Amino acid sequence: MTNAYLLRRGQTRPLKLELHKYLGFKRPIATDSGAYQILEFGEVAVSPKEIVQYQEEINSDIAVILDVPTGFRTSLQRAKWTVDETIRRADEALQSITRKDILWVGPVQGGVHLLEVERSAREMGKRDFAIYALGSPTELMETQHFDILVDMIVAAKKALPISKPLHLFGAGHPATFPFFVALGCDLFDSAAYALYAKQGKYFTPEGTLKVDEMEELPCNCPTCRGNTANSIRDLSLEEKEMLLSRHNLYVCISELRKIREMIRTGRLWEMLEIRSHAHPAFKRCFERLAFHSEFMERYNPAVKLHGIFYYGRSTDPLPEIQRYSTKLQMAVEPNAKWLVLLPSGWRRPFHQDPGLDPVVRELREMEGVSIVFYSLAYGPVPLELDEAYPIPHTDIYDPGSSDGYERSGIKVAEYVKKTDPKQILLVHGTGPLGKHIETKLRENELSGKLKIGTLREAVGLIATGILMAS
Repeated sequence: MTNAYLLRRGQTRPLKLELHKYLGFKRPIATDSGAYQILEFGEVAVSPKEIVQYQEEINSDIAVILDVPTGFRTSLQRAKWTVDETIRRADEALQSITRKDILWVGPVQGGVHLLEVERSAREMGKRDFAIYALGSPTELMETQHFDILVDMIVAAKKALPISKPLHLFGAGHPATFPFFVALGCDLFDSAAYALYAKQGKYFTPEGTLKVDEMEELPCNCPTCRGNTANSIRDLSLEEKEMLLSRHNLYVCISELRKIREMIRTGRLWEMLEIRSHAHPAFKRCFERLAFHSEFMERYNPAVKLHGIFYYGRSTDPLPEIQRYSTKLQMAVEPNAKWLVLLPSGWRRPFHQDPGLDPVVRELREMEGVSIVFYSLAYGPVPLELDEAYPIPHTDIYDPGSSDGYERSGIKVAEYVKKTDPKQILLVHGTGPLGKHIETKLRENELSGKLKIGTLREAVGLIATGILMAS
């Protein structure tokens, strides 16, 4: 990506060139219009119509109209004006565009004013751009306010056509890529790889290091393979900047490849959980992203190639878990005679656990018996769903915290109350989860229906209960 305004700047007769020949690059090239320069300097010496015509003349593949960035520290009144002016310029640009083979980008503005971001996205979405782009994130990126940027992205995504890609201006550090991809950003651009290199900074997937303070180069890219930290320090400033720029780009490309593979195998959330521990700003970003898990669930595939690793509270907002909980509550079948709560075993599906299988077989033969396993990750798991994705494809880590047992107990108690069985048999497992479930059932005024038994006693209790009832 390059900047059409900078190519044209200061010329009474703009430079006539063919972009691909000028840059010696045969693959697709995107050009910005100069809006970032408006953010930096307040104005540019070109009209919206002129920059559209210039991008057509130099043969851009992807081109941006000249919008008005909102910026970070902007009043609501100013933000509204930038949105209105950007929409006006979008209409003007669409009238003057003659090259339909160029992918034109419609910017979304509004800054940190989320209602304005949503309004901007809704109005821009009515206009037929090939790509939409969220503007004004640069200062948020520089100040590590990634959590605020999460809200901006969600506000834009909710109002834009889901069939069109979203570009995120100014997102250039590879450590942030997986968070923004998870929210639905498809394209990025930034000069961060070069700007950081100019300051002697070395990209890693987890953050940034200063090359002058390093003893080892942890990367094995072509640039790092032929150098050491000492050899880089001995270079001239210009040579050091060029070498670090190349390394930083390699890290960006490598990170995007990794993200695509994580998406393909269904493991992107795991990547976010791991990355969230690299810096407090990433932790805040992850927690804010988790706040929007209901929105993310809408567009999450129903089945993936890979199972789930459950680590506790950080995994609870996972779209698959959110979907399961929502749909289970909608599909409750009330009024079972007996509801049997069995502990989930180490084997999956749960009913195939050697300790549970014989009991489950007998219970299945009994009329009016509903079998539900209780799980740390999912809470209640009816036998009918025991083999459905993602239940048997989840590896669960039990942190041994009462907080996790409490959340699972609440889910089970809510499910039981909705099913409204005549009798409840809770079979305690070997761990403390069963005790927490018992507490929650009693708190929900279900003590009168509740019986507690061991696995061996389960069949006998039910059989006796059925005989007595008959």
